[in-house]
Amino acid sequence: MATNLDAMINKIGFEIVEQIKKKGKDKTKYKNEIDKVLGVLSNDGVYAYYVYVKSKKIDDVFLSKLTEVLQFISLKNSYKELNQSFFEELSRSLNSLLFFREILEKILIYARYHAKAMGE
Repeated sequence: MATNLDAMINKIGFEIVEQIKKKGKDKTKYKNEIDKVLGVLSNDGVYAYYVYVKSKKIDDVFLSKLTEVLQFISLKNSYKELNQSFFEELSRSLNSLLFFREILEKILIYARYHAKAMGE
């Protein structure tokens, strides 16, 4: 079954916001992080995004949902999660790296719009 990439990107962006809704008192912090991680991704790249998300301990939202994207990224090894090894290998293929960055950027932009629609 073929998956529509744009539909998957929208779905993941929505799911990120749904996870943020469940964060209770940390909901505002996570919502504010959407713009920050988008900025890190845009200015510093995919690996910086990974390091930032791990250092802020927000990977439960900003990495966990991205595993669906792996089916579209062709790498030598197959990965089931986004970990240090994945990002190291991703950087070896410029096409895969740029494609992943573009997908991730769209996911975060959609998440930002979903979060704005969420209000508060």
